[in-house]
Amino acid sequence: MGASIMMMPEAERQFYLGKAGIHLWYARKALPGAAPSPEFAFPEHEEPELEAAAIAPPSVPTRPSVPPRKVDGVGKDRIAGIQALMANSTPEPTDVPVAEKTLEAPVVAEPETPAEASSDKTLNVVGDLPRQIHAHLGFWFSERLVLISGVSDQASTRLQDTLAKNILAAVGETRIEKGRELRWPVFGNLRVPGNSADNFRDTLRSLANDFGARKVVLLGVLANESRSERAVLLDDALGDAAVDFSHTLAELAAVPAYKRELWQQLKSTVGG
Repeated sequence: MGASIMMMPEAERQFYLGKAGIHLWYARKALPGAAPSPEFAFPEHEEPELEAAAIAPPSVPTRPSVPPRKVDGVGKDRIAGIQALMANSTPEPTDVPVAEKTLEAPVVAEPETPAEASSDKTLNVVGDLPRQIHAHLGFWFSERLVLISGVSDQASTRLQDTLAKNILAAVGETRIEKGRELRWPVFGNLRVPGNSADNFRDTLRSLANDFGARKVVLLGVLANESRSERAVLLDDALGDAAVDFSHTLAELAAVPAYKRELWQQLKSTVGG
């Protein structure tokens, strides 16, 4: 193969090498001190054609002439047999009997029953998932109170922290500190154990162990849940809250009327 390529005309040789991913490069002028290259001596008028062949080979190359091969009687029979096999390997659509076409319908209809069973199974799995609680809560501690508020990711964290401390300071609290934050659910996959409403209540109960004798002030905690669900989740874990306000710190910062309403509840329950 290598000898046959070397004996080809240079344009064809570069074309086939280019198809194989091999691109040749020839210096336009002899390099100083370089040995001569007697393998290929190109005439001056052929250089543009060689460069064009090396850069963009023609779409239809000129194939070298191949002498016709002589085929004996045995070779003719073998070729004829191969052609007959190739002609009969793929039957035409008109060769299929009508009876066979009618039998294909039940084969296509068979998977319908497993598909219905799998869809019912999927519905059952989704229906069996525990009810999900979505909450982001912040905790602020003072000497007598624990303020728990829903935290908004769209509002400034510093603004909400400052407002919580100002609320506690307005009712005479000192030594105010920001506690931890609680994000629920813990895992993004709803089927992972530990995301249920019972787990949320148990987590709140565990956090409430650090409250001591402090009273609880709730601001927009689980505001989207029904009253009965909030009673099951919050009262069992935190006890009776001194103030259960329906708006978060971010909402208080946006609506001044909410501040006045909260202030009235705070004065009547925890003093000022």
